[in-house]
Amino acid sequence: MTVIVYDRKRELMIADSRATSGTSHPIGAKMKIHEITAGKCNGALLGVSTNVPGSGEAFKEWVTEGMSKEAFDPSFSELGALLAKLDNSVYLFSGSHCPSGPLVGDFFAIGSGKEYALGAYKACGDPFRAVEVAIECDPFCGPPIVSKQLRTPDGNQPPMIRRVIRFLRNFGGGTAT
Repeated sequence: MTVIVYDRKRELMIADSRATSGTSHPIGAKMKIHEITAGKCNGALLGVSTNVPGSGEAFKEWVTEGMSKEAFDPSFSELGALLAKLDNSVYLFSGSHCPSGPLVGDFFAIGSGKEYALGAYKACGDPFRAVEVAIECDPFCGPPIVSKQLRTPDGNQPPMIRRVIRFLRNFGGGTAT
């Protein structure tokens, strides 16, 4: 299905891009890391692992709109998610509208490739290499690797500079931080 990791020290979320329909049929690539742009989690990063097409995007909207118990879709019970907030606190969603956390630790992984990523990270300390190993070992993970920084160093720059930096990052293959 996927591998999504969050490195707290680097404030960096990294994921594979393989999309599957159900539990085995590859259907292309998709973005699994989302930036929350409104609500009480504004600015947070959300990584979602699911085998139900469309539920990751719906979950992102649910988080953006405030995560109310009443609006929780039962299909969300089938997904896993990591939420990294601006204060660098990390929460795990696993089958419930109530997140677990804030979690203690420096490196977190979810998805079918999580064991490979955790082992690789313990061996080398490189979150990008951890995702590469998960892709090599788990047939449900695949390239390209994408990443998003929780806090960008250009956050306090004038708007024109932010646009130029964003433009340059977007043409770096999706892995520039």
